[in-house]
Amino acid sequence: MVGRKIVLALVVSALLAALVLAGGCGTKEEPAPAVQQTSETAVAPAPSSAPSGGQTVHMNGRSVMFNWMKHWGYQGEGTVKKNGYTFDYKALDASELGNMSGSFASNTEGLPAGSIVFYKFCFADFSGDNLKALQDIVDKVVATAKERGFKLIVGNALPVRKQDGSPEMIKEYSAYNTWLEAKARTDGFTVFDQYSVLAGPDGFLNTSYETEDSHPNDEAYVAMDAQFFPLLNGISAK
Repeated sequence: MVGRKIVLALVVSALLAALVLAGGCGTKEEPAPAVQQTSETAVAPAPSSAPSGGQTVHMNGRSVMFNWMKHWGYQGEGTVKKNGYTFDYKALDASELGNMSGSFASNTEGLPAGSIVFYKFCFADFSGDNLKALQDIVDKVVATAKERGFKLIVGNALPVRKQDGSPEMIKEYSAYNTWLEAKARTDGFTVFDQYSVLAGPDGFLNTSYETEDSHPNDEAYVAMDAQFFPLLNGISAK
């Protein structure tokens, strides 16, 4: 009897030890049906990093870029999906104009070669007398993108309302856009011609796209979408 009790105690102890060990292991290798059901439940609602057949586009900008993302349903964090693409947003440090190229480099650090990245200035960055400073920043942004093997998109000039602008700014818009197109041909990046979409006949923000300041309205973003997504499809197919 004593021998049987010892054997029984050993069996029970072994079973308890097995249960303890099982509880401390990951469940991914468990073959039990209950674990399979849990896995299906967890995977079903979890979105992939990008829609099937699409890519993630990394948007670097300021308030106009942020509002464009909101137009697509962005909630201020994480990502948003639109037309088969996943978009994330990174704000550029504009505490000083010269900080923006370094901010772009920090925002895109660690992204794999082939990533699609978008850079644009804000309307507030054009003053009519700082063309060289803007060009220097883009030179550095392009250099970073080339070094890291990105597919770079650069937005051209973003116009302000007429009451917020000056004749000098119109000249700067034209000079910047012409220079940017030439640089894109030399350095192999893509220009998104947002200026042609947003500017009215006088070169300032189209009055139908105005808000209480120089930020474009939702109608403007709809017009930008119509030009942007076909451009993006061509880039992602390369």
